[in-house]
Amino acid sequence: MKRFCVKCGVEESPSTPIVNGLCPKCYVEVRGVVEKVDKIEIEFCRSCGAVNVHGKWIDVNSSEDLSEIVEEYVIDSIKPLQDFLLEDVKVDFKPFEDSIATIKLFGKLREIKIEHAIQVRMFWKSTLCPNCRRIAGGGHKAVVQIRYVNDDEEIEKFVKLVEKEFNKFIKEIKPVKKGYDIMLTDAGIAKKIVDLAKRRWFGVKIIESFGDVKRLSTGEKMARLYISIRILNFKSGDYIVVNGTPYTVESFDGAWLKLRNQNGDVIEVHVDFVMKSFSKYKSRK
Repeated sequence: MKRFCVKCGVEESPSTPIVNGLCPKCYVEVRGVVEKVDKIEIEFCRSCGAVNVHGKWIDVNSSEDLSEIVEEYVIDSIKPLQDFLLEDVKVDFKPFEDSIATIKLFGKLREIKIEHAIQVRMFWKSTLCPNCRRIAGGGHKAVVQIRYVNDDEEIEKFVKLVEKEFNKFIKEIKPVKKGYDIMLTDAGIAKKIVDLAKRRWFGVKIIESFGDVKRLSTGEKMARLYISIRILNFKSGDYIVVNGTPYTVESFDGAWLKLRNQNGDVIEVHVDFVMKSFSKYKSRK
């Protein structure tokens, strides 16, 4: 038995299936392809611009990032009708501004490709993400103490890299004698800075400790994480004491040190050994 669209009368064919009494064109016009959406609300951080997607704060580094995040949010927020398979969306919206957004829906209705657009009110809720809230409150959860033997270009590059990579989590970078103290609002970032240092230098000594214990309103105790990163970037002419014997550094290739004692004897030791056994050092400057 032949079937026809009850709205326009077109006869059913392989390219024009009848779905619930309607051809694809009339189906979309009458029923649409997704359940009605009254509005979409997106929460964003007014300080750093991060967007809250179902409880997870996602950083936004470009307009392309924001479009991708909004499209993923929209896909999760709308519900396709039973006969429609949603494959993709494109959203035309005004960033961080309440407005009417146009959502273009791409998918299939009984294997027939469908493109359909709907308009939805989009609201942007301004707030502070947890990290920016901590910064505004003045607190920090960790301190990375970078110390070095020699202040050189590699040290400065490393500190600038840390500042660039983790700027959102850095409350303050404080220069100190032979190093820097970096105050962080996220203790997990301290571990990442350690990893960066280990990848850049072979001779790195790490010491972790906790201090500044506070009791929260819940009764739980919280301690601040301290991580000391001692960078053993020795140079020719440095003075070092290993197992009680003073030496002058003849050369250092990043892994092996050539040391000369007061009698003129020369030895070669690995930086791992020096890391465990040296008691004091002094740079040539």
